[in-house]
Amino acid sequence: MRFLVSSVVLLLLSTAARAWLYDTTSVDCLQSEWSEWMKVGYNTRLRSRVILRHPSNGGTACGPNEETEQLPAGETITPQETARAFDTFFLKGQSTTSRNPGKERDLLIILDESGSIGLEVFNDAKEALARLLGYICPGIGPSYPYHQIAFMTFSSSYTEHFDFNDYGTYTGVSNAIRQVTYSDGGTNTHNALDYARTTMFANGDFSVSSSTKGLRPGSLKEVLLITDGRPNSDSLTEAAAERLRNIGVSVFALGIGNVIQSHMEQLISEPEYKHIFHLDSFADFHTMVESVELVYSGGERCVNLNPWSRRRNA
Repeated sequence: MRFLVSSVVLLLLSTAARAWLYDTTSVDCLQSEWSEWMKVGYNTRLRSRVILRHPSNGGTACGPNEETEQLPAGETITPQETARAFDTFFLKGQSTTSRNPGKERDLLIILDESGSIGLEVFNDAKEALARLLGYICPGIGPSYPYHQIAFMTFSSSYTEHFDFNDYGTYTGVSNAIRQVTYSDGGTNTHNALDYARTTMFANGDFSVSSSTKGLRPGSLKEVLLITDGRPNSDSLTEAAAERLRNIGVSVFALGIGNVIQSHMEQLISEPEYKHIFHLDSFADFHTMVESVELVYSGGERCVNLNPWSRRRNA
């Protein structure tokens, strides 16, 4: 009798396992509710959702996880809203962009110093930038990747102020940026972008680090272009940006003032709304930085530059 019961139990378990293994019941995709709209780019808003359950056995497929549309007529993007987008897509190393938070990051910042900016505004922009870099993520501690930052300015010509591995701390980077002197002139943006490609990111395949500029093999290569207006040549600048992107560099842009949206969108990586930011004035640049600082007030700053790299000072 005991043997019979055991056999029946085994048969039932076997039948249940077979039914589970070969279950052909279709399961539809399940996604969360849409988030609230977030203003991004020049005149775009974005909302997102996540997949809670993937479909199986021919169930209904998942829809898009992101939706974008133009802002309703009359709506604009405030510096505070730009700060939120900049924090989400540039400062943080989250899955909100294609950036892999498990990789090191080599970032080149290219700042416009053409004659339309002027000495006082240029110095204000340097100060805002130096403060802003204190909040680059993904985090602090030995388990996180380290950032390296290089810095250039441009007008009629361009100047490389320091390499990726010259400064190994946030203090070193921010102090070096504050010490840069102003040199006005035209707006030959294409020359700066070409120098970035041929010299700063010279090792195009990035598989080994043969560059003298401190690039690391396998790191994420990024450029942040900060400019206040149209270059001397739109076409040359757009071609130079395309060449830079073609070697694997992600290009972000912060346009300040009366920049042309259609031109700026030709410079950046895709998706556009995650790589482009706009402010009406350099005064708004400070407002944006203050908004970022408010988010992190009372908490640790989120930058950790490589402490073992060659450096000029701490």
